[in-house]
Amino acid sequence: MIRVHVLTERPTNQNTAAFLAPLVWNAPLLRNSGIAVRLFYGDEPALTECDVVAVNSKLWKGDWGPHKDRALALLDRLRSRRRLLYFDRSSTPGLINADVFPYVDRYLKNAVYRDRSHYLRPVYGARLFAEHYRNTGVTDATAPFTPQALRPEDTARIEVAWNTGLANYSLLGPRLGSLYGSIPVRQLFAPPRRFTPPSTYRPIAVSCRMGVRYRYETVGHQRKRMATLLAAHRRTERVSKFAYGRELRQSRIAASPFGYSEINYKDFEVFLAGGVLLKPDMSHLETWPNYYVAGTTYVAHRWDLADVETQIETILARPDLAMTIAHAGQDAYRHQVRDEAGRAAFAARFASIVGTA
Repeated sequence: MIRVHVLTERPTNQNTAAFLAPLVWNAPLLRNSGIAVRLFYGDEPALTECDVVAVNSKLWKGDWGPHKDRALALLDRLRSRRRLLYFDRSSTPGLINADVFPYVDRYLKNAVYRDRSHYLRPVYGARLFAEHYRNTGVTDATAPFTPQALRPEDTARIEVAWNTGLANYSLLGPRLGSLYGSIPVRQLFAPPRRFTPPSTYRPIAVSCRMGVRYRYETVGHQRKRMATLLAAHRRTERVSKFAYGRELRQSRIAASPFGYSEINYKDFEVFLAGGVLLKPDMSHLETWPNYYVAGTTYVAHRWDLADVETQIETILARPDLAMTIAHAGQDAYRHQVRDEAGRAAFAARFASIVGTA
């Protein structure tokens, strides 16, 4: 039996809940494959009584600087005793903490640039899309953090773990998951049971409820433009969680622009609701599970939004195509979180990550 101890913060936010959900829910399956997972919320003596230590980067909140010395000392001590995996849970693919590379055996992220050469240069704001809008004339009042370029040998250290799409995004799913830190009952991380069929009556053409206020204009620009474009279809200001879920279930198309990162929780809410996911092109990213197959599981549009209205018109005029894409997106999500084959795929991936496969 391979013992894996996970050092993490408690799942009080959806990012960490989504990281822990597949580990906790699939614990019996992992154990059957020879992997025992145990969570630790602090540096306890028993933490290193294992074969592998996995560290969630969200253990250190806010700016890295104040945490750096103490965090690296901890990583150094952990690696001296056990194999050490570092899960960088920053949602932005461009943010890499190269400081930890000398201390860890593997460095894993939710998603990474498919073209690793982007890591060899400073990407403005650590986001390719922010850089794109800056290059088209969008300006920030204050410049966002832009990471330094990595060395070519460092880019080979960056690997994909799993993204936030293995959690429960039903109405109560995130709230239930957040309770696990104080009430360690595995069922709190159970995947969603109810999926709204794409064939459900949908009187709303397009839904796009979202926030548009961001610290940096280059980050928020896409959402502001989308809100303007969709004004003729549907209002975009936020509503209650209940009203939001009801609207998604009644919508044929749901737009999910980039936020602070490309992958949004809304993507999975749309899959649950059975609508067509309309999203900026995601082909620049490598992630797992790969829910983003343009024209198959979602409808992609250009980052300059020039084709958004055309894409919407095409989907609304082609209910057969809309139904096919909506089914494919929903089936992909349901397969990963509910089906035995999808859960087995996670177990196999985790075994590969910890080095047993």
